[in-house]
Amino acid sequence: MKKRFKKIYIEITNVCNLNCNFCPKTSRTPEYMSESLYKKAIDESKQLAEEITLHVMGEPLLHPEIEKIIHYAQKQDVKINLTTNGILVHKYSQILLNKTIKRINFSIHSLNENYSEEDARKHLTQIIDFTKLAQKERTDLIIVYRLWNINNSANKNILDIIQTEFNTTLKDEKNKIGIEIKPNLYINYDESFNWPNVKNEVKNQTGYCLGLKTHIGILSNGIVVPCCLDNDGNIPLGNIKNNTLNEILNSKKSQDILNGFKERKLIEDLCKRCSYIQKFNK
Repeated sequence: MKKRFKKIYIEITNVCNLNCNFCPKTSRTPEYMSESLYKKAIDESKQLAEEITLHVMGEPLLHPEIEKIIHYAQKQDVKINLTTNGILVHKYSQILLNKTIKRINFSIHSLNENYSEEDARKHLTQIIDFTKLAQKERTDLIIVYRLWNINNSANKNILDIIQTEFNTTLKDEKNKIGIEIKPNLYINYDESFNWPNVKNEVKNQTGYCLGLKTHIGILSNGIVVPCCLDNDGNIPLGNIKNNTLNEILNSKKSQDILNGFKERKLIEDLCKRCSYIQKFNK
């Protein structure tokens, strides 16, 4: 049976171990999603989405119960996508090979922003070592290296290492998304973008978005948001601590936003200040 969403983003923590220019600074209280809350989020999401992505803000591998979360998802027969900066991949290499994980995105653009060239190389090597292990033990696991700061001169060192390790030739090119390095191993180039912020000037009054159509997000405090770019929970649709996901999605607020998108009307202030929405309106 076809599910309502392609994916639901579950932010099991908004805490991160890096400080990247790419990511906005959330004003929310740093926290880890509780066991009862992540179980409820997974239980209800599996009824509505084809897969779950453990990310909005934060580094999911920092969650003290990350292994329990992955095992619980496996028990519930849920497919997981996971986005990580990879700093802790050496610590969790075995659990990341769990068959319930369908795809891992490594945000390798974060390395040069936070480390010296030598330390960035060390962490990238650990990511590559895990990749090679996965290609032997989990040939169906999709791994994606993300360089979302194309044309950054610091990328050259990263690309040189990847080219050497996988005996390939790569270019840091605009509009080259999803280039295959090896079977089930890809590199995604993209431009950095400005996350929407309610304090910014209005950019659009009209437009279309895939929020509430292909995906929604559940923040670490249980608040449901229509879009994975709502990092501060500026468009709270409800909280799964108090209501079911279906009740929240069928609320007047959720339906007004969704119908607005269908009519190319932006209802919420955050949507009117979002530049990423232009990707869907070309």
